[in-house]
Amino acid sequence: MLQLLPYYARVLGPLGLVTVVLIPCGLVGMIATVAADDPAVAVAFTALAGGFTAALIGYFLWRLQPAAEGLRLATVGRSARARIDTMEETGVTVGTSFLVRFRLTVYPPGGHPYAASCSDLVPRLAIGGFSPGAEIDVMVDPDDPARVTVRPRILSRH
Repeated sequence: MLQLLPYYARVLGPLGLVTVVLIPCGLVGMIATVAADDPAVAVAFTALAGGFTAALIGYFLWRLQPAAEGLRLATVGRSARARIDTMEETGVTVGTSFLVRFRLTVYPPGGHPYAASCSDLVPRLAIGGFSPGAEIDVMVDPDDPARVTVRPRILSRH
């Protein structure tokens, strides 16, 4: 998970990363300040709020892991073509993109086709270009070919 930290920063953006970390930490500080009249209560509330903060940050990072992994593969992966066998919505949106779960048949250059699955962000405006049976570009992890990320075509302005 630590190897994905720079990619989490890119997914969330600077303001989002600060928000995910600083708001819960600020809440812990406020609770500790309010409870500071009684040191035992302050320690208990700080421990409880610290656990809640860690859980909240962990939850956000867990939900955004597919997006961060997709950015990592976009950086270090190798290009390939794939056919979409199935796709389903996950109910998660990040900005103007949907997190979609794909089952694919990957056709690596000079290799045999194989099945893979991934979850990736697809821009709202590009979702129409994705449907079962469509051929798309993907990036494949050079160390683990089963790990792939979808590379949506960027819509250009004319």
